[in-house]
Amino acid sequence: MHPEIFRMHLIFFKMKKVILLSFVVFANSVFACDMCGCFLGIVPYDNQSSVSFLHRYRAFNGYRNYQHHSKMFVPGAYKTMHGDEHHDSIARNYSSADYETYKVYELRGKFYFHKRWELNAIVGISNNKSKEDSITINHTGLNDPSFYVGYHLIQPSLEKNWKHRLILAGGIKIPSGNYYVKDDMGKRLPFLMQPGTGSIDYFAFANYIVGFKKFGLSTTNNFKLNGTNFYKERVGNSYTNFTNLFYKIPIKNVVLIPSFNSYYEFTKGLYVKESLTKATSMNELMLGVGADCFYKNVGLNVAFQRTVYQQVHQGNLKSAGRLVIGLTYNFNQRNYLLKKKD
Repeated sequence: MHPEIFRMHLIFFKMKKVILLSFVVFANSVFACDMCGCFLGIVPYDNQSSVSFLHRYRAFNGYRNYQHHSKMFVPGAYKTMHGDEHHDSIARNYSSADYETYKVYELRGKFYFHKRWELNAIVGISNNKSKEDSITINHTGLNDPSFYVGYHLIQPSLEKNWKHRLILAGGIKIPSGNYYVKDDMGKRLPFLMQPGTGSIDYFAFANYIVGFKKFGLSTTNNFKLNGTNFYKERVGNSYTNFTNLFYKIPIKNVVLIPSFNSYYEFTKGLYVKESLTKATSMNELMLGVGADCFYKNVGLNVAFQRTVYQQVHQGNLKSAGRLVIGLTYNFNQRNYLLKKKD
C-alpha cells in the first residue's frame, strides 16, 4: 500500500477529540461559555428573546518535544494530527506547518416563554481542516443541531447593588449531521473531520453570575454524556468550565464590558468499540480576554484564549487556543406565553 494512503488510513487513530461546549459542549462544544456569559441577567436585555450568529475557531499546532511554540493562525489553516507514538514506524516530518483547525458558524435562537424559562436552538456549519506533511483534509458541512431548556432559579433584584443569578439547563444534541463523509478514494474521513458525530448526546449545565455595582463574575459548569454512533465510536463523557471576571462601562447609549476569562475542559478521549484509543485524552486550561459591547438592541461579543496548561502525548500536536465572535439582536419582549408565578 502506498505510504500516504496507509497514513491516511491511520489518521483516525491519531486524533484527539476537541470538545465543545462549545457551553456546555455544543456541536461538539459548550454553548453558554462560548457567548462569554457575562451579560446573562445582570446587564442589558435581561429576559429578552434573541437571535445570534456565532463563529468559533479552535487551532492545534506544534508537536510536543519538537516545537516550543504553537501558532493560532498557521499559514493555510485559519487542524492538528494527533500522533500516536505506537505508529513511529511511519515516516513522519514533525513540521511546524502541520495543524488542525476547527471552525464553526452557528445560528442561535433564544425564546423566553416564561419570565424564568428559556428555550434555545442551535444549528451550524463546521469547517474542519488538517495538514500533516503533504496530506491535507478540508471538509465543510452541516453539523449536529442542539436544543436546550434553561430555568432561572435565582433572578437578580434590580434595586440592589449586589445582584446574582443562577441558571440551570439541560438539553440534547441530535445526530442529523453527516458523519460518513468519504474522500476521493472512497475512504471515510477521520472521525474528527466529520461535521456530525452520529450519536445522540445529552448535556446539563449550571451558570452562576454575581455582580456588585459595575463588577461581576460569571462561572459555568457543563457536563456532557456522549452516545455511540453506527461505527461504535464514542467520545468519553466530558466536563468544561468557563469563568469570566468582567467590568461594565456605560458610555451614553453604549455599554462596554471588558473581561478576563478562563476555559477548562476534560475528557478521557475517543472510544472505538468500547476500547479507549491511546493518546486521545483532553485535559487543558486556557486563559484570555474578552469584550461585550451593547448598542440599543445589538450586542457584539468577542473572546480570545491561549492555552496555558495541557497534557500532550509525545508526537501530538499542541492546543494553541480558541477565538469566539458573536453578534446578537435582542427583541423588546414584554409578554410571555406563560404568566410568571413566583
